[in-house]
Amino acid sequence: MMAKAKDYLDAQVLRVWVVDSKARSITVFFPDAAPQTFMGDEIFQDFLFPGLEFTVEQVFQKAKIPLN
Repeated sequence: MMAKAKDYLDAQVLRVWVVDSKARSITVFFPDAAPQTFMGDEIFQDFLFPGLEFTVEQVFQKAKIPLN
């Protein structure tokens, strides 16, 4: 998955989000920084999307993805 994220970043995409339903995590890849993995009740914010704020668990709840 990291190779695919790199392909997108090489194509000038500013963010790549990889959602892992088994690990219940979201890993965000950046063109100029190490990837960050968010889980559970960690709040996700990004200056690229002003005002966007959510927890990873909220994403899984909205998508109706049950706990494993």
